[in-house]
Amino acid sequence: MALFGLRVFNESGQLAMDTNSFTYQVIWQGVIDFSGTVPSYTLNIPGFNPATCVFMIIPTRAQDVQPAEGDGAANQKSYPFVTTSAGQVVVLPKNPSSSAGTIQSRVVAKAYAIRYST
Repeated sequence: MALFGLRVFNESGQLAMDTNSFTYQVIWQGVIDFSGTVPSYTLNIPGFNPATCVFMIIPTRAQDVQPAEGDGAANQKSYPFVTTSAGQVVVLPKNPSSSAGTIQSRVVAKAYAIRYST
């Protein structure tokens, strides 16, 4: 039997979301572009609730996919740092607790805010 859909796992590797057992709605989508000088994105997304929504970032350029763990440009190809709250998502080019010399993400990616329910 073929399986289709989307599965999202939490930081512990446990299944957190599965499109076979619930419905979902894309409530926001856009491009996150750190290839230039954009310092961060603050996205106001009506209806976004961290308890019932997810925010996903998917690379759009082949050069933004890290080919190996030892890639010297790993930070430039890493996913941006994301924090969520009710109605808002903040996307930063690096972890705010990083040192000043830490290389920032330079990715261009498609981003989605998705609301789900069981």
